[in-house]
Parts: sequence; C-alpha cells; structure tokens
Amino acid sequence: MNLRGIQLLPLILSCWGAVLWGRSLERKFRYTTIISDGDSKTYNEIIKLNPYPGAEAVKEECTNHVAKRLRTGLRNLISAEKKKGNTLGGKKAGALTQQKIGLLQSYYKKDVASKCNSVVELRRKLLRTLKHSCSIDDKPQHEDCPLGKDSWCFFQRAIAYGKVPPPHQGKSSCYVAPRVAEAVRPVYERLTTDALLSRCLRGMTQNANESLHAQIWQRCPKHLFAGRKRIELATTMAIANFNCGRLGLQQFISAAGCNVNSNTISRGQRRDAKRVAQAQMRQLESLKKRRLEISIATFRAQQKYEKLEGGPSYASGAF
Repeated sequence: MNLRGIQLLPLILSCWGAVLWGRSLERKFRYTTIISDGDSKTYNEIIKLNPYPGAEAVKEECTNHVAKRLRTGLRNLISAEKKKGNTLGGKKAGALTQQKIGLLQSYYKKDVASKCNSVVELRRKLLRTLKHSCSIDDKPQHEDCPLGKDSWCFFQRAIAYGKVPPPHQGKSSCYVAPRVAEAVRPVYERLTTDALLSRCLRGMTQNANESLHAQIWQRCPKHLFAGRKRIELATTMAIANFNCGRLGLQQFISAAGCNVNSNTISRGQRRDAKRVAQAQMRQLESLKKRRLEISIATFRAQQKYEKLEGGPSYASGAF
C-alpha cells in the first residue's frame, strides 16, 4: 500500500493496538482515533508508548458496548434492590421486566448512534426515552419527544393531527411506573455524563472489526490450535474476502498460482449477490423485532437454567 506523506486514519481497537500504532510510521501513515469497547488497557499502553509526539490519541466509545452497559446496569439494579426488599421486576404494570429492559436498551442504542453535534443534544435524546416511558396522565413528559405527524411518540403525534392526546395507559410498550423510574434514573445519569457522551458523538461501532474477526475464525477456529502460517493464511484470505468479496479471494488464489475459470467467477458473483441481499433483509424492522424477541427468550431460558443449577456456572472474575 503506497501512501504519500502521513495520512490520518481511525483505528478500530484490537488486542494488537499498541503494536500497530508503534509501527505505523514505517508504513507512511498514522492512527488518530481508538474505538474502544470500554477496556482502557490498550489505550493506556498507547499513551505510554507515545508513538506520535505532540499528537495524543483520541478515544471513542463503541455505541454497541455503551448500550450494553444500560442493560447490565438495569439488571444489576433489579438484583440490588431485591436484596433490599424492593421489587422492581415482576408482572405488575410498570414493572421493569426483561423485555422492557431490552426495549430501553434498543432505544438507547439507536439514540447514542444518531451522530449528534453536541453532548447536550445527545443527552436530551437519551433522557427523553425515560421521560416518555414514565409519563402518566397527571404528569406527561413529552416535551423532548420528536414533533410532527411521523413522530414515534403517540402524544406528540396526536397534537400534530390536532387531536386530544389519548390516555397513557396501555399506549407505551416500555411504560415504567414512576416509583421504578426514580430507581432507574441514576443508571441513566451515570450513562449520560459529559465524559462518556463526548466519546459517542460520532456514533462509531466495532461492527466492521467484529465482522472481519468472524471471517478469520471461520477459516481458523479459535478453539483449535493452529500454527503461524495457517493463521497468516486465514487472515489474508479473510481480509481479501472482507474488502473485495469473492473477487478478492479469486485474486488471492490466482496470485498463488492456481487457475480461476469462468465458473469460479460466476459462482463468486452469485455468492456476493446473495450476501448483499441477506444483509438488506436483516435491516427490515420485522426481522429486527424478531431478533430482539429471540434475545429476550434466550436470556429468560438462561435465567431459568441458572436458577435450577443454583447460580451461574461462569462469570468474569467470579471464580
């Protein structure tokens, strides 16, 4: 890869981040930004390494991992309050069920990835979901919800049509009782600080990095031992397929001295077309909703299993 001068490129954080930063100048470019999942070890190592004197690295958060913090925080809140004798979950109206936690997480994730211009704007977007969820007829809190006839807020949508807003009961699938909302609010406040939101303004994710890793593991599974040559070969083939599709693999095979005929090319084109069609299909709202339902059902099954077994069989740092 021939680059003239030094170009500024963002780096998707990996376990070899510090190594990559240290040798980037040899290849005529430099990294400026780390997209992190919350683990600061690599970032601290880069700061100590100081590969570009006078130009400190900028750390940004992966919006997917930030959204997971809300889910974890709400689940831990339920457990902590239960030990104190306070029940936030259950089947009562306004209780903090696992399905409701999944909805709040999806709304938080959508807003935190919306690429806002300022921390104030992003915080307003994130807190409006909580306000909308705990609104009641006596105290509606929809002032920050989107306006207009296409608004997702039933209250603002009714106003846009010139109608009297309907009662709140049964209108919001993520309704949270005011008592529960007061317990939940500190979790939202912790996840809407200036320090955190300033690293989320561009709405960056590690999806591309995770997708590349998945292709590498398909060719070289993590649970099986492999030598260095096989790992390098799997990584090279994954990068070729990730950047150029099947055409990249065909070029790789051709460079290795193997013939690529017309049948191989046409088959690769069909596989690329199928992959694109599947990716577009996964963006449909109906399939997104279905994936959320499956995720919630899987979590409930895991909870039931842990209850029968007397506790989790594995937890980070627990054993």
